[in-house]
Amino acid sequence: HLGIAPSAASTDDSVLVIIDAQNEYADGLLKTAEIDSTRKNIKTLLDHYRKTSAPVIHVVHEVPAGAPLFTPGTPLADELEELRPVSDESVVVKHHPGSFTDTNLNNLIEKTGRKKLVLVGYMAHVCVSTTARQAAERGYDVILPREAIGDRDIPGAEASVLVNIVLSELADAFGTVVSVSDIN
Repeated sequence: HLGIAPSAASTDDSVLVIIDAQNEYADGLLKTAEIDSTRKNIKTLLDHYRKTSAPVIHVVHEVPAGAPLFTPGTPLADELEELRPVSDESVVVKHHPGSFTDTNLNNLIEKTGRKKLVLVGYMAHVCVSTTARQAAERGYDVILPREAIGDRDIPGAEASVLVNIVLSELADAFGTVVSVSDIN
């Protein structure tokens, strides 16, 4: 590891950030592998954070009208039904792979007073990876529960290989990879 001490998280000291858990990744052109298990694992974590009244932030990707991916005004743009925000959970709308770019995410996290971020969602190699790197650069302690992060097959790499490579990269220099069950 490049100087990153392994870390751990609990609902007492972290913020759950759900990245792009939208129908595009379940039913759209970007359908991800293992969608059933990843969304179930995200829901497990979400329920755990809700039960303990810990902070949850939802990040959703928004594109211009008529785009073929995340098409605005269609279900593809909506968050997965069982993961939609309730009451005081914040929603951040982003237009770039990095969740911190041109958004209020950093302000929302700062308001919680917490320095640990548990990042889950889609896709490992684009938005999750970019957000994890941005978070590490901002001094946050990044925690990545492997079973709650998904991706799709891309030219040259199957989804499972891609997720493993991305998480290996991130674990080497930007954060700690854990199991969903490690977050208590």
